[in-house]
Amino acid sequence: MGVTQRRSTRRVLTDQDQELLVLMKELKANHPFWGYRRVWAYLRYKLGWMVNRKRVYRLLKVHNFLVKPNLRLLAKRAIRTQKPRAIRPNEWWGIDMTKVMIPGFGWCYVVLVLDWYTKKIVGHYAGIQCKAEHWLIALDRGLNRQFPQGIRAYAGQLHLMSDNGSQPTAVSFISTCSRLNIHQAFTSYNNPQGNADTERMMRTS
Repeated sequence: MGVTQRRSTRRVLTDQDQELLVLMKELKANHPFWGYRRVWAYLRYKLGWMVNRKRVYRLLKVHNFLVKPNLRLLAKRAIRTQKPRAIRPNEWWGIDMTKVMIPGFGWCYVVLVLDWYTKKIVGHYAGIQCKAEHWLIALDRGLNRQFPQGIRAYAGQLHLMSDNGSQPTAVSFISTCSRLNIHQAFTSYNNPQGNADTERMMRTS
């Protein structure tokens, strides 16, 4: 696409496209390595935008926001939000995974869900694979244990912190959390302290 044609494409953007661009610029600043699928999933399931993947891809491509080899995107590294602190049980959970070598068996993936206030492991999964569906198993076990009457009765009161890995940013994981009214939060880019409570539990378990 030539410079003239690209400029022409930008001039005919609708007001809704302009609003989407503002949101996507913010998302890409905080999560520079998110592809268009993750950006679309966040817009669709967390922010409620009824937008299809092709439209998100087109806008990201036209404005040069797609992830490319050796592309150095500027992230908000100087501004780090303070890690949230839980003041009651079942307010903030953290989810993360690790690998454990079992003699005579091999590597085993372990996913833990930790209540930040009580430091209790509320859910877990262990197996030879570690996909988004397995993270959902660990989360489901925690929900069944801590909310026997159903999580929907506590709409919006549970927050779930994770890193920006492929499992918690998968469409299936984001959409499930959205349906259950669980507020997902992600550690900011280049900030390993964002999910420190859960990672510390991994090291000491």
